[in-house]
Amino acid sequence: MNKVKILVYISSATQVPHREGTSHEAGVFLGELVEPLMPLYKAGYHIDFVSPDGNTCTIDKASFNLMYWQFSTRRLNASKAFLETLNHLGMNKPMKLSDLLQNDILLHSYDVLFIPGGHAPMTDVLHVNWMKGNEYNKETGNLLLHFHQNNKPTATICHGGAALAAAPDINGHWVYDKYRMTCVSMLAEKLVEDVPFFNSGGHLPDYPVLILERRGGVVENVILGKTLVIEDRELITAQDPTSAAELGKQLLAKIEKYLALKKDQQ
Repeated sequence: MNKVKILVYISSATQVPHREGTSHEAGVFLGELVEPLMPLYKAGYHIDFVSPDGNTCTIDKASFNLMYWQFSTRRLNASKAFLETLNHLGMNKPMKLSDLLQNDILLHSYDVLFIPGGHAPMTDVLHVNWMKGNEYNKETGNLLLHFHQNNKPTATICHGGAALAAAPDINGHWVYDKYRMTCVSMLAEKLVEDVPFFNSGGHLPDYPVLILERRGGVVENVILGKTLVIEDRELITAQDPTSAAELGKQLLAKIEKYLALKKDQQ
């Protein structure tokens, strides 16, 4: 029996603010949630879920658009079916993060942390409540710090990568200072916000690329439609939905290396 435990940190936010003072509906992006987890589930790994307030996530309606699935109905339908599997695994009733952080034995039992994308994590995973202010979520920071200090694999994709900025400073330096990483590109943000076909109705107050660079991350991006997954030490990050399946493959390989190293150290 495989005892590897994956902790998926989902957002329960349903809105993201605009700097114009308005907002738009938000959620977790379907492909960025399910495709990285599919190979981990097939490998027999145990998957649990946690959210900032103990409520489940909303799936972003836009993420069902076939354009994000390379116009493959088969791929989209497979992901919808796997979404139901995740709900059966407990995604519809996640743990509350504060409760997990108070349970040291349970927290230490997890081997891997994964933060999926979509706009929603910007509101309640990176921030306490972005609809009301810019304060970073210290509980997210404490969760990230645990995985960092114990050299456990931590994976993010797209806007989920912005959550890394909530990690604390140790000895005057951000814990991911000078790490290579990726997240949604500024070009993708501009398309969603300014091109009429996508128009979200406003502009975000801030963007993952800028947030991570200010904290000290070395952010890399490729042109839209290309795959980019970056691994640096315990961290593995993916750019956007195009990279979701590849993140799953590379994360699986990273976990296998982690297990081999852990076995050698025992």
